[in-house]
Amino acid sequence: MTEQTSTAPPAAPRRRRRWPWVVGIVGGLVLLGALVLAAVLIALSVGGGGFSSSSGSFTEEYVSGEGTDRVAVIPVDGTILSDNSSPEDGLPTTTPRGLESALDQAADDASVGAVVLRVNSPGGGVTPSAEMHRNILDFKAESEKPVVISMADTAASGGYYIATAADSIVAERTTLTGSLGVYIGLLNVSEAADDFGVAQNYIRSGEFKTMGDPLRELSPEEADIFQSIVDEDYEEFVNVISEGRDLPEDEVRDLADGRVYSGLQAEELNLVDRIGGLEDAVEVARDNADLEDDPTVVRYVQEPGLGSLLTSRFLPEPPEVAQLLSASGVQFNGTPQYLYVPGAIRSDLNR
Repeated sequence: MTEQTSTAPPAAPRRRRRWPWVVGIVGGLVLLGALVLAAVLIALSVGGGGFSSSSGSFTEEYVSGEGTDRVAVIPVDGTILSDNSSPEDGLPTTTPRGLESALDQAADDASVGAVVLRVNSPGGGVTPSAEMHRNILDFKAESEKPVVISMADTAASGGYYIATAADSIVAERTTLTGSLGVYIGLLNVSEAADDFGVAQNYIRSGEFKTMGDPLRELSPEEADIFQSIVDEDYEEFVNVISEGRDLPEDEVRDLADGRVYSGLQAEELNLVDRIGGLEDAVEVARDNADLEDDPTVVRYVQEPGLGSLLTSRFLPEPPEVAQLLSASGVQFNGTPQYLYVPGAIRSDLNR
């Protein structure tokens, strides 16, 4: 009898489990992302104050001179803004805290005997302009170091307001200055709203709670309220010019009708002391501080911090209309402005 043997079918190959690899890769990516985030947060918090702009945050660029005495040139370039207008680690010197930081650095440096503010600004907000004016006065009182203003292309309205705190003002012949006054910009789109059937309803606590609503005309009473605020800020502007430039108030009021002046005209009107460029302003600062003949001149420069880079990279772009208005200098935010805006200010609320 023949013995029969059975042959088992070959075993199927074992399938490799892939999910542990997938989980491992995902977990590694999550861990890497957490480490990067932690590194960013640590970098942002260096200095104990998050986005701090502490004394010593400005690098120095050599300009001229070989002496041991030094003159610090601090650029004030652009529209004057409030401190919350940009990340704190990148506050420019056109903000109160940014300027204060630069002045603190100059005050702490024993080799710096004088400061020159190179102003190229059309002005800006009333409140930050007043704060920067105070910063300059405080620096002079505490450090006993003179401050000289060197006006560049434009030093108008708030740009001139802060200049009145300096010991001397030097302007270029072609500098555009003046525009001494204040305005409040209010947008009025009521006609367009009527054409498109757009209306805004308010539940309000008082008659004037929504004053300045762009979808309707100002009432006479609302215009009077805004005008009273403009008048107060105008009086303050007149006072700082009168005190800073040692001019009679009546004379200042004649000059402060909102018009602009060239550097030459401003010199004739005693709004500036001298015609000249940055070198001339350094010479005045040297004489005011009684420094050696050839002081070393350095310019303070601030590199953008990590917070500024992250903000500029990840924040969405504003609408094109907002960008256009911003680029043209038009301000419709309802806050008082010491700002020179050629061709944009057409209102009964101006001085």
